[in-house]
Amino acid sequence: MKLDKKNLIPFDKFMADMLYNPKKGYYMKSNPFGKNGDFITSPNISLMFSEMIALWCISFLKRNIKQEKVNIIELGAGNGEMIFQIIKVFKKLNMKANFFIVEKSDNLIKLQKKKIIFL
Repeated sequence: MKLDKKNLIPFDKFMADMLYNPKKGYYMKSNPFGKNGDFITSPNISLMFSEMIALWCISFLKRNIKQEKVNIIELGAGNGEMIFQIIKVFKKLNMKANFFIVEKSDNLIKLQKKKIIFL
């Protein structure tokens, strides 16, 4: 990480390095989620959280968007649990969508692929 002339690091660059540096970044080397991780997120506590998000999206799309198929994009999907559950609800209710995940961490991409490979 490069310092500026005053030996300062902009906060966004510091956070990017601490989280995503290929050698030492927090999200690059382990799974921080769940019982054995450092924290847990709502989609990992209850399936209902992701199912309610999916139902809200479907309701919104039916009322406001007249396209047959839409794009759903999750930014920083963690272990992929939320998008996994949302895809299941969309399929169950015959809703058409393209699903995308934007993720910086190679480690988390591997976890996400393991989760959604069976859909």
